[in-house]
Amino acid sequence: MDVSDTLPIPEELLLLCADPVTGRLARPASFARVIAGGVLAELLLAGAITVDGRRISGYQPLGTTEPVAAGVLTRLAGAGKRSWRFRLASAITAVPRGSEHVFLDSLAARGLVTAEPRRLFGIFPYRRFTATGPGPTQAIASRLWASLHTAAFLAETRPAVERDRQLAALLGVVSLERRLFPGPEGKEVRHAVRALSRTLPIARAVRSVISSDSSSAGSSG
Repeated sequence: MDVSDTLPIPEELLLLCADPVTGRLARPASFARVIAGGVLAELLLAGAITVDGRRISGYQPLGTTEPVAAGVLTRLAGAGKRSWRFRLASAITAVPRGSEHVFLDSLAARGLVTAEPRRLFGIFPYRRFTATGPGPTQAIASRLWASLHTAAFLAETRPAVERDRQLAALLGVVSLERRLFPGPEGKEVRHAVRALSRTLPIARAVRSVISSDSSSAGSSG
């Protein structure tokens, strides 16, 4: 199944977490922040927000049926004039951590993952998500591989390429490129992913928020 033109970035990020053997979505620590970055990336690509360095420099109240993105736009509207210099990091932390389940439920509705009810320690209920097949994950990874191997990739401005740049940068925040593009043959791609994660504003903001989270956890501990 070709999902390259149909799935939003947060859903592609989740599918790329699928374990290559079991298919389980093995989400890295702090992945909720990466999903929040994916929501902002989709808004950026849709023209709903503009970004200047570390800040959201403008927004358009575009209609969207996706509840997490709608929540971001509502918060920007509520901020009034302050929204024109709204910090990216603040927008990321404002996205509720449980928002990834909106996208997991969407993937389940599409038939791309299954949700198995389970209990932690036999007491606390949760759901274990598993990809129904390797096809969609492989299709996304192959598309990124092709994009990242293009010599002019970093200078490309076509919408499809810019979308891959944003997705790749977010993967690099949690080092998923190591699993997706292993071995000597993946070295060039891994390097490109890491470079994008350090340079694109949304990915940099996600990295900063995760670092702040870790510092706060260490202080409270």
